[in-house]
Amino acid sequence: MQLILAATVISSAAASHANPIRRVVSLLQAMQDKIEEEGKRQDKQMDKFTCYCKHNTVDLKDSISQGKETIELLGSKIEAATNGKAQAEAELAQAKEDRAEAQKTLADAEATREKEAAEFAAESGEMKANIEAMGKA
Repeated sequence: MQLILAATVISSAAASHANPIRRVVSLLQAMQDKIEEEGKRQDKQMDKFTCYCKHNTVDLKDSISQGKETIELLGSKIEAATNGKAQAEAELAQAKEDRAEAQKTLADAEATREKEAAEFAAESGEMKANIEAMGKA
């Protein structure tokens, strides 16, 4: 039994001497594996980020170009509307002038017609009186 105990002590002493080196080597290998896994994860994340940046950059460029086109389109619409408003205001002013002139002409024509009607009534009365007088004579 002492022999087995002595063999166990010797083998554990040898194992304890070999064990620290083996343990260090195992730890280094585990660290290497862990670092490689982290590197792979970082590569995947970097690929995702790169893909996101590429697509996002393209989308942003498209949005910016569409925005610029929209700005130009709206600017031309505003300019056209402004020109149309100015033209409509000018036409309205002209229509008001034409209406005022037409009302004045109408008032003048009515006054002339009333004057002519009064003259006609006076002449007609005279002529009827003359005709009656001639008819009696």
